[in-house]
This record gives sequence, structure tokens and C-alpha cells, in this order.
Amino acid sequence: MKSAFTLIELLIVIAILGVLAAAVLVAIDPGKRTAQARDVKRKGDVNAIANALIGYYTLAGNYPHETACDSSVGADFALPCPPSSLSSWATGGRIYLRLVTEQAFLKNLPTDPLNNNTYYYAYEPRRNDTNDFCGAATECNYYWIGAQLESPADPLKPIFRCSDYPIALLAEGPGCKEVDGTLNNVIPNQ
Repeated sequence: MKSAFTLIELLIVIAILGVLAAAVLVAIDPGKRTAQARDVKRKGDVNAIANALIGYYTLAGNYPHETACDSSVGADFALPCPPSSLSSWATGGRIYLRLVTEQAFLKNLPTDPLNNNTYYYAYEPRRNDTNDFCGAATECNYYWIGAQLESPADPLKPIFRCSDYPIALLAEGPGCKEVDGTLNNVIPNQ
């Protein structure tokens, strides 16, 4: 009786299965799927913060003031985002004080899944439609809150941002969407 497979036939079957397994892994791309999952969390977190900001505005009549950088990797009173030392929102940012401590719109401010110098959340309020900095002595009438995406739908739009800036200030206008630009710009798209 002859065996079902010869050694050569068995090696060919193993080689074919290996090629098919490699093709499946390439198609699934677990690294890309993980990055997309983190982006889904980022979008949800930014939307939650945006909703809390809108609630705060409804009660207070303005948005929380800021330091020079209010971000999930810390606050810095003199430098643009990200600050030089990584920490969290709660280390001095006014957004944390207003949304969590005073008004309790959120139990805590969410942090980016990676929360490092590249992937973090940034908050930027503005005083009026001239894009003026919004410090402690002025009212904040507009805001944006954003996150850097790892796997954006359009590689030319790597930032997910929620904003109520009018089109005169921000070309893409108000709402939550993927946009171009970076998080470390004080004024978006510059």
C-alpha cells in the first residue's frame, strides 16, 4: 500500500500553507488594527472632552482658561505643546480644574492610549474671532480639543479635532473631524 503523501508532496503542502498563513497575516495586519483601535479611543475621548467643554460653557458663559500648553502629557506655563516633562492633565492645567474638580463634568480627563511626545490630547481656547490668546484675565469664547491619529482615514489629515471655531478662524469650521495640521501649533493650521 502506498502512503498518502510522499515527503516532497508533504513539503509542498507545508510550503503552500505557510504562504497562505503569511497572506492572512498581511491582510489582517494586527499592528494596523491595534493603531485603529487606539484611534477609536482617541476620537471617543476627544468627543467626551468636547461635550464637557460645551456643558461648562453653558454654565459659565466661557471656556476654561489655559496655560501655554494644556495637554494630556501635562501643562506648561511657558512652552507650546508638548511640554518638556511628561506628566498628566492634573498637574496644573486649568481645563482639569474646571471640568473635573469644580464642575465634575468628567470623573477625570482621559489620556491618550500612548500619551507621549507624539500622541497626546491638546486643548486650545481662544478669546475671540481674532484668534487672541485666552489667559486668566480674558474670556475664552472658542475652543479646540484634538489628538494625533496613528492610522487616519486620510494621511493628509492626521489630527482629530473638535472645535467651535468659526470658518473665519479655522478653515474646516466647527465640529469634530479629521483635519490637517499639528497639535503643537498654538493657532491651528499654522
